[in-house]
Amino acid sequence: MKLLATLILLPALSWAHGEDKPGPHGGHVQMPGAFHTEITVDKDQSVHVYLLDMNFENPTIKDSSVAVTAKNKKSEVKYTCSVMGTDHYHCIPNGKVPAKTNLIIQATREKAVGNEAIYKLPLPVFKESKKESKKEDHSHHH
Repeated sequence: MKLLATLILLPALSWAHGEDKPGPHGGHVQMPGAFHTEITVDKDQSVHVYLLDMNFENPTIKDSSVAVTAKNKKSEVKYTCSVMGTDHYHCIPNGKVPAKTNLIIQATREKAVGNEAIYKLPLPVFKESKKESKKEDHSHHH
């Protein structure tokens, strides 16, 4: 019964945290399965991928793998991913990545295979910072 309740709540939990707040590494978070993916994109278009547990913690590379592809209507660029440090993957594109494209992350975390996590590039600015700028705009009108 507990599992059922968890499964029903998962989408709500994911939505509540997911894409509107930065993850623990300041990146964008999605939930492709029984874990979360968090990505940050560097200026050179390389991608850091963290495989987090359900509590957005404990990034791991143990029994895990990551495949990244940038794909839009015109092009598809595969990335070469390797372990960076002890807790995440660094993926380098094998070609020029278009400014507007979908970044498709196929991840396995500790043998748990996730669905594709699709991030739209350029990544959106987090809503919290937009709210602050709206407040500033508001003050100019008075």
